[in-house]
Amino acid sequence: MTTQIVRVGNSLTVEIPEELAAQAKLAPGEPVEWVANGSGSIALVKQSNSPAKMRKRKTLEELLDGIPEGAEMEKIDWGPVRGAEVW
Repeated sequence: MTTQIVRVGNSLTVEIPEELAAQAKLAPGEPVEWVANGSGSIALVKQSNSPAKMRKRKTLEELLDGIPEGAEMEKIDWGPVRGAEVW
């Protein structure tokens, strides 16, 4: 589908054809982000409103608080040393 860039005030806008918006499940007022790829092209990326995405990231201290006292990780045998590795 081909469309045109239109000037509206101090901004440039792009009209998204209704059929394409329906295929991408875009609704009026939905947050999206323009992403430039550095070679003259851009992509319109739909922002996720999922609870996992909106959730605050935990700090290292919060993550470590969830580990029981005295817990140990499973030891993994990565095989014999190769090259100039130092163990």
